[in-house]
Amino acid sequence: MLRFLLIVVNLISFSKVYCQPGNRLIEDLRTINSAVVHSPCQGSQTMTISHRAMNIFLADKTAYLSAFGDLSYYTNYVTLSSSSGMLTLNHNFQKASGKDEPTRGLFSLGAKAKIADGFNTSLVDKKFRKNVGITLTQAWLGKVKTTLSGCGEQNKPTDFLNQKQAMDALRMGIVHQLVNDINKKVTDFNDAISAIDSAQEIPGQNIQAARALVQHDFYAELVDEYQLQFARMQAEALTKTNYFKTITTHWTSLIAYVPLAFPKFNIAASYTSPIQQVHPYPFEISLNHTRLWESSKAGRLFITLSAKLAANNSVNAFLTNTSTFTEYKNQGGIDTLLLTFLKNDEINVGSYQNFITPSLHARVVYFSPGSHIGVSFLLEKNFGNDNLLNGRLGIPVILINSKKLPAMNVEFQVSFFDITHQLSADKKQGNNTSIGVGIGIPFSRLMY
Repeated sequence: MLRFLLIVVNLISFSKVYCQPGNRLIEDLRTINSAVVHSPCQGSQTMTISHRAMNIFLADKTAYLSAFGDLSYYTNYVTLSSSSGMLTLNHNFQKASGKDEPTRGLFSLGAKAKIADGFNTSLVDKKFRKNVGITLTQAWLGKVKTTLSGCGEQNKPTDFLNQKQAMDALRMGIVHQLVNDINKKVTDFNDAISAIDSAQEIPGQNIQAARALVQHDFYAELVDEYQLQFARMQAEALTKTNYFKTITTHWTSLIAYVPLAFPKFNIAASYTSPIQQVHPYPFEISLNHTRLWESSKAGRLFITLSAKLAANNSVNAFLTNTSTFTEYKNQGGIDTLLLTFLKNDEINVGSYQNFITPSLHARVVYFSPGSHIGVSFLLEKNFGNDNLLNGRLGIPVILINSKKLPAMNVEFQVSFFDITHQLSADKKQGNNTSIGVGIGIPFSRLMY
């Protein structure tokens, strides 16, 4: 009799223990929903979806990823530019807190390299000089602000729902749907776990310890699954219904490029001077600020302003004349014997200097409502010894996967080099206009 009572007590305790995590998960979802429901319909505290859901929503809306330095909410992302010949691979570092909160910062470590000759459709007809380095990016994400239609409007019928009320109703439906799913899963799990027979199935083990281990794994997966599902369903509902007027946010990124391997240049002060090899150190550091406006009626607008400091030199700034071995010899070059032993037969004739080039960049990108095809404009102004003005016109196309999520961004670009014609004709080695493509691919999980 005593043994029977102990078994009953254990089973009752076991049932209560197993029910508690499921109840806590349901309570967490209700608490998150309540915070959104009780946010005001107007003002800076307005919310239509939870913070984590807004992270997912913005991961979709910030899918314009075409060049190094663009923001991505995904763990890993790759960019490739045919115009610059630059390939980057980046990894975002962030530990999930387990709380419903906005993403405030992303730290990214990556690699950046010029790829093989011949891929580039370059502004100038010069060979690639292979280099590779590491990149470090710290992005600070600003607060998301939402404005809604219908808030505080008078003379509306009693059955009228403004955008805030409509989203609250949809989200409450999501909560009840998930609660039903959670309760069913917990019930099925409890039935399954109660059937474990330690004597037959796990001989020699403590039944309570075995059940506790299975319980721990089950509920850990259950919490991750349904918290993510709650956020995703909210983001999908907001995207599908457009129950908002505008959503705006901004972010600032500090980016550093540290070269690890970089080329040497063959330099001669004149055709009658000996050839020397110089080894520049092409580091870069830039500060970017982007503002995003998402309007349900007007579309999506990005405006980015950037300031950059880059190590530069006379060769990259087109301040020297570039010759092949044959051209150098025909011009009366005297150091032809050394040139025959060099791996690179390209020689630059002129005064060589290393210097820092400051530059300012401005970029505008626009997508019409519901469209995955946009238009972009870029202006880049250098200062100092390399004072060229360059520009670019692009047509970005965001490709969607089977889950209706951004899978790749491809931007077809027309670049304009030296718009104000600062370089003399003998310094130029190609046309002022070129056609290229920029590609951005996010993959792995979202950083939320």
